[in-house]
Amino acid sequence: SMTNFITAYLVEVERRTIRIVTIDPGNILAEIRRHIGCDLIDMVRIDRNHCIVVDDNGLTDELPCFTELKGYGSPLAGNLLIIGTDAAGETVSPSCPIEDFAAMLMIRYPVLSPEFEMLNGPNVFGSRVSGLSVKLIGVVPTVLTEERAH
Repeated sequence: SMTNFITAYLVEVERRTIRIVTIDPGNILAEIRRHIGCDLIDMVRIDRNHCIVVDDNGLTDELPCFTELKGYGSPLAGNLLIIGTDAAGETVSPSCPIEDFAAMLMIRYPVLSPEFEMLNGPNVFGSRVSGLSVKLIGVVPTVLTEERAH
């Protein structure tokens, strides 16, 4: 039955997006694991009413990208699930709009940029690529609006 489904916000880092997902309250842990794609989870508190669920082993793997949360010192690896928590510590739907959380997050990923050196000689003009430098680009996740089908 469709009773009391909880909503949560899923950050899919490699897509650079954040979207609303639903969670079956009868099976919260399995649902969370399915969304972020891991077995061991860790919780990062955003404020009194919200947490980010993160892959506990995420930072041991090689990372194509990572996410920074404003005011939190460590990088977050893998997909992230933002959930609400009530006074008793139970999982509930977030009480702030998805855009508020998107604005707190910065997904960072490396890009390779060519470095040029000028060539000069009697019959040589122009430049050549002498190497590559790595830069970290930062983007705020794009909010995907869901088509409400019910």
